[in-house]
Amino acid sequence: MTDNRHFPWRRRLAAIGTAFALGLTAAVAPSTGATAAESTLPSGNTAYRTLADYERDMATLAATHPTLVKPITLPYRTTSGRVVRGIEISDNVGVDDGKPVFVTVGMHHGNEWPSGELTMEFAIDLVKNARRGHVAELLDRARVVVVPVVNVDGFVRNRRQTDTDTDMNRNYGLGWLPLPSAGSAAWSEPESRNIAWLLSTRQATVFNTQHTCIQVVLYPPLQLAAGPAQDASRLHRLASAIAGHYGPTYRALPSAEDYETTGEAIDWAYYATRGLSVTSETCPNPGMARTYQTQVLDTYAAHRAAMLEALGTAADPAEHAIIEGKAPKGAVLRVTKSFPLYTNPYAQPDGGVRPSSFTTTLTSDLDVVRPNGKFRWAVNPSYRPVPAYQADGVHGDHHGFYTEPWILTCERRDGTVLQTTPVNVDLGDRVEVDLTPCKRNFHRKDVR
Repeated sequence: MTDNRHFPWRRRLAAIGTAFALGLTAAVAPSTGATAAESTLPSGNTAYRTLADYERDMATLAATHPTLVKPITLPYRTTSGRVVRGIEISDNVGVDDGKPVFVTVGMHHGNEWPSGELTMEFAIDLVKNARRGHVAELLDRARVVVVPVVNVDGFVRNRRQTDTDTDMNRNYGLGWLPLPSAGSAAWSEPESRNIAWLLSTRQATVFNTQHTCIQVVLYPPLQLAAGPAQDASRLHRLASAIAGHYGPTYRALPSAEDYETTGEAIDWAYYATRGLSVTSETCPNPGMARTYQTQVLDTYAAHRAAMLEALGTAADPAEHAIIEGKAPKGAVLRVTKSFPLYTNPYAQPDGGVRPSSFTTTLTSDLDVVRPNGKFRWAVNPSYRPVPAYQADGVHGDHHGFYTEPWILTCERRDGTVLQTTPVNVDLGDRVEVDLTPCKRNFHRKDVR
């Protein structure tokens, strides 16, 4: 979140001017002076990864553990044409089985290298321990999506911004303002649209974006004028638990109370999906050097505990909702909703001052795989929090929820829709849906 400008290894950049000119700064990993024997990381690494290292590590996990790890390619290439990659981790990962989802991402800011390292190491840790104890139990109940480098261009060039000089964590549409480095418009950057796609297509009951370098865990809102989030107590409980794992000097608080800003990932994520959304910032104690040793090696054990806390929260039925019932084996169930959201008011080309609107569409699928057709689907509540940003300006007195339903369809695999039904389900609720029409017509050839 903050601009991390104090890595000692940045003095070495002058020695690699040719690589920097070619945009290959990240190809030279900074040395930490640590030996392999000193590393307690799941990977055994002792130095920062390059982009090629991240891509190789994710590809290796997917290739060697195909039932646990599935590669993900995010849909939008960066401004400079690079691909953004991630992985999904769970038991029987290839099946959309209705588990709740924990999404964790690193490097919204391309020069915050420890955020990517911690995120990648947690993925390796999960896979290494997927058949053991608490991790096995969590992966049986939830799935994890990991994208260690979301601002690939910024990472390659070792700079905070994207290649359009945009801070992608000021470019998300909810409450966006045309501030310096916020982008030419809300959602102007492919990098922020990638994260919107990721969260819009999965039931992410918890979302974590990893940063450096403050000792704080933040949650919505981003502006004091927006008023407290409807789920402030839930958000604070999770943020406090994460902060507690990082150490006694870490704080948990609304982002606006740290400093006010606009257009960050966590605000859009929470108000669009009602998934618990936090920004986790790690940093050595004041006076300590910011090195690979202090920011990665010495931090990882606490980070592991913090992320297992977040994953456990994602899996907790009290922190999401359940849709269940019976459908034909082989059917695809889909829940969808679309709604408008708004930026902050700002000066428009016609001389007026008003918000801009944009449409958010959430859609996710479940494969009906049991022979008896029973399914249990963990979803975010259909009741969406009313955000402060509205068509007529900012209203910090909104405290309620939109009582809009999920629209559930039961389909054949060829896309033929056999039944459509609205489903209203609130936090912690369990709703059973009657899919008799879908079951009756699923195998009938005369129904198209």
